[in-house]
Amino acid sequence: MVNDLIRNLNTNTRRLDECQRQLFTGRKINSPSDDPSGLVKALRLRTALNENEQYLANINEANSFMETTDGALNNINEILQRVRELAVKAGTGSNSEEVMQAISAEMEQLKEQLQLVANSTYGSKFIFAGSNVTQAPCEGEAWKGNAPLLETEIGIGVKVALNLDMTGFFGNPGGVDASGDPDGGVFAMINDLITSINASDFEGISGMLDNVDAKIDDLLGKRAVVGARVNRMELQQNRLEEAEISLTSLLAGVEDVEFEEAVMNLRMQENVYSASLAAGARIIQPTLVDFLK
Repeated sequence: MVNDLIRNLNTNTRRLDECQRQLFTGRKINSPSDDPSGLVKALRLRTALNENEQYLANINEANSFMETTDGALNNINEILQRVRELAVKAGTGSNSEEVMQAISAEMEQLKEQLQLVANSTYGSKFIFAGSNVTQAPCEGEAWKGNAPLLETEIGIGVKVALNLDMTGFFGNPGGVDASGDPDGGVFAMINDLITSINASDFEGISGMLDNVDAKIDDLLGKRAVVGARVNRMELQQNRLEEAEISLTSLLAGVEDVEFEEAVMNLRMQENVYSASLAAGARIIQPTLVDFLK
């Protein structure tokens, strides 16, 4: 009988400790033995939450990268628009030699400015370099960038490209395309314009306007690609944020205790423990009296 009493007291003490611990921590599961199946479910939910948070972090990083990219593309567009204005002005044939020299000098400055923008960075990454983001893609007028794109994962099996293939725009390495023809990069185009301006080749200047317009159109197309990616990531971000709310709620259902219920359970267990002590006292007291006799 005494052994049964001790065993019951130990059980009730353990349950009381568990109730107190749950109320103190606010969690149903404080050790694997509390609820093994619940612990496994909680671990799975936490893994899903961690993955979800990583995807959201990837989207934020990608958005920042693309925001930098779009800003650089806008700068390039402004440069090319100015190049076009100067080309139109130079092609009229009504300018003095001094004006033509000034136009040529500004073209040189615009080319240098374009070289700086071509080496734009996000953090330590060159945004137009292709896959080799640690090396400046533009060295003078030579283009060292490559075509492979960088990708980031924004969902299970869902990836989005971060950068753009700019080799056709700025120029292929070596100055020629895959067929061995002149690459037609933007630096070569501006150089041809400067040469025609210096030679007062008005027909040549006017003939290059189509090339300038083609580069501007190419640039607008690349900005549209960036915009489409941003829109896609915004939709994915909304889905991930909704999933985060759902997963957090499910995890709370597995791990968290309801305060009112925890208080009620604690009081109930305290009553059971007190009753066990009282019953034990009634059992032990006659036993001691018998022993003293």
